[in-house]
This record gives sequence, C-alpha cells and structure tokens, in this order.
Amino acid sequence: MKLHIKEREFSTVIIILAVIVVIVLGLLQYRWSNQVSEATSIRLADSLQMSMINWHLDFFRVFSEICVALRVDPDSNAQDDSDQLARRFSEWKKTTANPNLVAGLYILRLDAAPAAQVLRLPPSGQRFEKSGWPANFEGLREELQQSASKSGAGNGSSTASGGTNPAAALDANSEFANRFYAGGALAGWQFEPRIPALLRSLARNASASASRQIPSRNAADWIVIVLDRNDVQNNILPALAQRYFRGTEGLDYQVAVISDGDMGHPLYSSDAGFGNSEIADADGTMNIFGRLRSDGRGSPIHIFHTPSQENGPAASVAVTWFPLIPDAGADQDWRLIVRHRRGGALGAFIADSRRRDLAISFGVLLLLVISMAILIFTSTRAQRLAKLQMDFVTAVSHELRTPLTVISSAAENIAHGVVEAKPQLEQYGSVIGAQARKLFEMVEQILMFAAIREGQQRYSLRPLQAREILDAALSGTAGLIRTAGFHVEQQTEPNLPRIVGDLPALSQCVQNLITNALKYGSEQKWIGIQARLAEHGLTGREIQISVSDHGIGIAPDELRHIFEPFYRSPSVTAAQIHGTGLGLPLAKSIVEAMKGQVTVKSAPGRGSTFTLHLPCVEHSARQVEAETTEAVSS
Repeated sequence: MKLHIKEREFSTVIIILAVIVVIVLGLLQYRWSNQVSEATSIRLADSLQMSMINWHLDFFRVFSEICVALRVDPDSNAQDDSDQLARRFSEWKKTTANPNLVAGLYILRLDAAPAAQVLRLPPSGQRFEKSGWPANFEGLREELQQSASKSGAGNGSSTASGGTNPAAALDANSEFANRFYAGGALAGWQFEPRIPALLRSLARNASASASRQIPSRNAADWIVIVLDRNDVQNNILPALAQRYFRGTEGLDYQVAVISDGDMGHPLYSSDAGFGNSEIADADGTMNIFGRLRSDGRGSPIHIFHTPSQENGPAASVAVTWFPLIPDAGADQDWRLIVRHRRGGALGAFIADSRRRDLAISFGVLLLLVISMAILIFTSTRAQRLAKLQMDFVTAVSHELRTPLTVISSAAENIAHGVVEAKPQLEQYGSVIGAQARKLFEMVEQILMFAAIREGQQRYSLRPLQAREILDAALSGTAGLIRTAGFHVEQQTEPNLPRIVGDLPALSQCVQNLITNALKYGSEQKWIGIQARLAEHGLTGREIQISVSDHGIGIAPDELRHIFEPFYRSPSVTAAQIHGTGLGLPLAKSIVEAMKGQVTVKSAPGRGSTFTLHLPCVEHSARQVEAETTEAVSS
C-alpha cells in the first residue's frame, strides 16, 4: 500500500513538472514568435522603403536628366537662347534612354507686345518657330505673369511666386539637395503636374549681367518642357516597377501611381483595377512631390511598419523633387502606392504567418502534452501490471507449494513405511490424487489464459442445454464443495432453449465462479446457482446462469478492476485468501468468445452475484448446425 502511494506521488510530481515545462515553453514560444514577427516586419519594411526610395530617385533622375541637358549657358546672349536650347535638345535625344519623354519644347515671352509670344521647337526642326498659345497652357499663363511681375527683371534666380525653395524642404545635410538645388544644375526648375511640364525662368541676375557686360534676360522669358504622359505611363513607370518591385516570379507587389485630382484613373497600375479607389491596406505610400502635411509634420513616405531607421539621409532623399508651381493644390499630387501581391498586405500577411506559426507551435506543444500524458499513463499502467504480475507469481508459487507439500509429505510417508494398512494407503492415494488434480487444473488455467491472450485458443462449439453446463461444473467442484461444507441451492427453469458453446470451456467458467464463491463466501456457507430465460432488449432472448454467495462482497471502486488479469483486491490479499487473479478474466474471455457477456452485482458484506449472459438458439436444427460450423471455423 505504501509502495502504491509512493508511485502515485511520484506520478503527481512528474505531471506537475511536465505542466510547468509546457507552460514555460508556451510562454517562450509566444515571446519568440513576437520577436521573429517584429524582426521580419522591420526587415520587410526596410526593404520596401529602400525599394521605394530607389524607385523615386530613378524616377526623379529621368525628369532631371532633361533639365540638366537643357541648361542655358549663363554667358550667352538672350538672342542665342533658342538656338542653344535647340542644339542641346537634339544632343539629348541622341543619348537618352527615353527620347519620347518630351512631347513639346516651348519658350514663352510673356512681355512681348501686343500679346505673349510663344516659340515652339518642331519635332524634327533645328530652330524654334512661332506658335499659338497651347490650350493646356491657359491656367499657366496668368501664374507665370504674376511670377514675372513679382520677381522683377533683376532677380533671375527666384522661383515662382509662393514657390518653396527645395533645398530648404530637404534635410540640411543632404548633399543631393545642396548639389542640385543650391545654385546647381537644377536650380530654378519647377514642376507643373496638371500638364505635366517642367518650367524654368530664363532670367539672369541683373548685377551679374552688368559686371560681365552681358545683356540681362527678361524675367518674363520661360522655358517649358511638356512631358509625354503616355510615355510616362506606358514606358517609364512600368520599367521602374519591374526594376524595383520584381521578384523571381514577376512583380512581388501591386504598384500604382495615382493623382489625387484624378481618382479612378491612375497614371499607372500594374494590375487592372488597382488604384481606382483609395487603398486602405497599402503596404507603402509615397508622395512623389515630397509635400508634407499642412502642419509641416509627418513624412512623404508611409510604410506598413516602422523601419529600423525612420529618419536620416536615406529618408530625406526620398522627398527630393522639383518645387511645384504655387497654385498646384494638394489634389494634384502624385502618389506611389504598393501592396504585396502574394498573401495580401504585408502587415496582414505577417500577422497571419504569426498566428499560423503560433498555432503550429502550440499544436506541437499539445502533441507533446498528449505524448507525455500517454507516456505517464502507460508507465503507470506498466508499473501496475508489473506489480500485478509479481503478485501473480507470488500467488501461483504459494498455490503450487501447498499441493506439492502435501504430495511430497504423503509420498515420503508411503516410501518410509509409515503407512502400511490398506485403508491408509487408499486415503493417502486419494489425497495425492486430489492435490495432483488441483495442480493440473491450475496449470491448465494458466495455459488457457496464455492461449487466449495469444489468440490461439480454439473452441468446439455445439448446441448445449444449460443443465449440461451446470452438471459439468458441479461435478468438477463437488469435492471442493463437500470439503468446504457449503450448501448449494440450485434453480433451473424447465424447457430452456439451447445455446451454442464449448461445454468444457463454459463449465470451466461456472467452476471459476463457484470456486470464488467458496473462497469469499464467509461463514454463511451458501451458494445459489440459477439458470433462467430472459429477454435481452432488441437482440432476442438469452440464458442467464447466475452464481451467488452471501460472502464479503466487493467494494464499488474495485468492481471495474476484478476482470483485469492478475488483479486481487487489497482486502483479499490482507485476509490471506489464496488465488491467482485469473479466474474471472478467463470466464469473461470465454463467455465473450461465445458472443455473451459477464455481469456482476455486489456490495460489501452482502455477497456477490455473477451472471453469464448467453444468447439463445431459436432456429431449426440445420441452421443451428450451420452456425455451429461457422463459429468453430472462426
């Protein structure tokens, strides 16, 4: 009993330790999963931000290339500007990778009387020619005239009225801004998104012109580079998308460039319908013109997750762009929008991946818990079975020793001439025979149990009467009943239907039940044996053979164990009642082989009743014979 308590305490400790280990592993797994998801988000955000920045720089380079190529020599006369521009434009078209980017090149002289003079460079010409005022320049004309009047003839480097200095809009340490805007090759260029076009005043600083004896240009003279929207949409933007957002199997991202003032008709879209409406789950957005919010805060770039370096030179370069014409409202801004193509938006994709990883991890932990539980359960059962087997060996050894001792003593008495008279010899012979039969029955019981466990037991089935089974069982236990001094009360209903079974096996079942009643019958010394016909639900009728006693009974918590091999109640063991723990398991196995079952009703101190339930045979003799043959072959 103490050993059993120690084993139970040990199992409890193991279970508690296993639960603690699983909880710790679960918490660590949850933490690691969060860390991995965070690191993955930062890595993808960094990669996406760098791709968008590089996309933007390349896009800006395409536009700025023509501005650098058409720069005007500051030492030239105003009259030579048109020839110089025509020559440089021709040279640019021969070397550029985007010769179709420029849809038209114009020089506007807004102070020319009686009306503004427009000079246009023909596509195949070498000189500018007079032209009418383009229809899409109407909104631009008034803006440029206001700019000329405010700038004055002596300030050729100023931008349009209300324009922003691009170098000031960038980080103070941005070498790119200082190099290209602060008096560099791109100084003075502005962007008009509605046409779209690049503009620059041809005015020269008056004091500089006087010191170098060069005629100053008029502040109202402007160069306008009209960009081909179709070339931007169909060539430049697709090429940039392929360059910076392409994976091994095509574009990894859906890419769109939209104008807020023309929602529903994107400038470019990698997928049909993408960008036609506001995209709430975009992984990255960028204001291409670099315009900040009205309060001056925020960033032109928005990524689905905070990158490792939100600020710095790389982020500041992303807002590099030409200053806009002052009256270009925020609704005219161009925005780059990207969203991951495979698995949805990156934020949702990472969240789904995290949930999936957690589900798999906790599933593995659950399997670990189940495996540990099964291991503990099987270990406990193995320990219990080992203990039962040891108890069985001890019980069998004790059961074998008693008859062997009797046989050995009787044999020695006979051999040494202690017993000489014939009646005594007959008595000794009877004792030796009884003990030998007891040994034989015990060995047969063990061999039968082993054969049943190995599935090698074979039965000879035939139609039987209940009376045959009871007579064979009582005949086999008559000596035990007589020696124990028990009274047997037998009740058998007349004309009971037959059953199909093996007579020796079924009589062995009843003998085991009678033997148990003799062992545990206490001082009442009464055994009741009954055979009757009973209805068995929807399956028909059955024969019930019951063996009852008025003995010590069985506790309720032990009833579920009594049919387990080698099991013996602690109270029985303490009372030193001999037995092997195989009688009831054998009876149960035999009856179930005959398609029946064994039930028990018992209460401590009130005795026990074991009942064999055997199905009746209610067919013709030929059908009974067929069923018997089938049962024997199975």
